[in-house]
Amino acid sequence: MDTVTGPNATNVPEAQPEDGDPSLRTIQSEVPDDDAIDAPIPEAQATTEERFKDFDMNGVIHVVIQVTLSRQTEIFRYVGYKYDWDYPSPFWHFLGKIVAKAIFDNKAELRELNYVAVGRREFIAYTTSMWTAAVEAWKAAGNAELPPLNVIEVNFKKPQPGRPLDMTWALARGPITNKIRQWNGRTGDEVYDLVLKEG
Repeated sequence: MDTVTGPNATNVPEAQPEDGDPSLRTIQSEVPDDDAIDAPIPEAQATTEERFKDFDMNGVIHVVIQVTLSRQTEIFRYVGYKYDWDYPSPFWHFLGKIVAKAIFDNKAELRELNYVAVGRREFIAYTTSMWTAAVEAWKAAGNAELPPLNVIEVNFKKPQPGRPLDMTWALARGPITNKIRQWNGRTGDEVYDLVLKEG
């Protein structure tokens, strides 16, 4: 399969799911991603396997949403918007908000880090606001390398009209964590400087 990586990669699949519903809204262009979709964050619920139920979510510093192109279209039809294949970043930003509400009860902010497309599936990586605190604490302790990576994967289920969105989460598999490590492949000083600049 073809693999495309961001942030400068295109997001145009060979065959795009069609959505000709005229009632769907379109995003506002030329505005910040946070303002492009004018809709409330939908109610959503997250479940996980029994073995992960006692996992400390306060230690999660990266989240990877894996979602098919068709599922993204379905999710945003549920929200009331038509997915724009030429301008995906506002939609990814909104997906991050949904996950932050469902999994972290809005106590963590998710910021897009990067993405990779494999066939018709996209893996969208985010850093959590806990990452900033982790990097600062790691730096204060005199460590030159990156903090340990605690990563979870999130999958959205098919939206059902009139019901909250459903998603599942699990600890990330090795290849996913390795990709996050690769994207964070800077020295501790460089990461620390980046956190200060973006924070």
